[in-house]
Amino acid sequence: MNRHQAPDELLLDFATGALPEGPALAVALHAALVPATRSALARLAAMGGSLLEGQEPEPLGEAVLELALARLDRTQVEAAPALPLPRTGFEWAPSPLAHYLDGRDWKRVFGGFERIDLPLTSGDTHLVSLLRLQPGRGLPAHRHVASEYTVVLQGGYTDNTGNYTSGDFAVGPGPQEHEPIADPGGPCIALIVLEKPIVLSGPWGRWLNPLVRRGWI
Repeated sequence: MNRHQAPDELLLDFATGALPEGPALAVALHAALVPATRSALARLAAMGGSLLEGQEPEPLGEAVLELALARLDRTQVEAAPALPLPRTGFEWAPSPLAHYLDGRDWKRVFGGFERIDLPLTSGDTHLVSLLRLQPGRGLPAHRHVASEYTVVLQGGYTDNTGNYTSGDFAVGPGPQEHEPIADPGGPCIALIVLEKPIVLSGPWGRWLNPLVRRGWI
């Protein structure tokens, strides 16, 4: 049983399609790994359908109806695409992540960990990355000035907010400084979704934060 699940309001936004692409990917991966989250999303979807069924339909103007029918006439019905297969070396990746990994591989970055930056296709401005930390290694001490969501995909990590293992969903602690460190055992792999870049709070933060904001490290 997972101890850290996504907040209810985030699940509701996901179920109603209100989440931007980056946070939506985090919730989708969380749901792929945690049966209780999948059940919660199914209940929310069912509740939303019941509410819609209970509403009186709004009358449509004739022009709106004709436009909708014309769009349907132009729509081509295609077979649902097959889910992409995981690339070699990424067999651990849940299916919602697969197509984001096309043509990408791990890169070692400042701090001694590895990262894959994931492209968003919807115009969403969140910064989305996969991080891989070896056991006992950690991220530099930092804080956040906006939202952060983390989903652990493999292994686990510990910081001053708790211990997080595979499937766990963490909401960033905001201005509170934290320093995640990978647990003993295998590497910790996690998806990180940032609304804005982190702010390094160690002794070198003053010099390195301008580089972080530019995405150079």
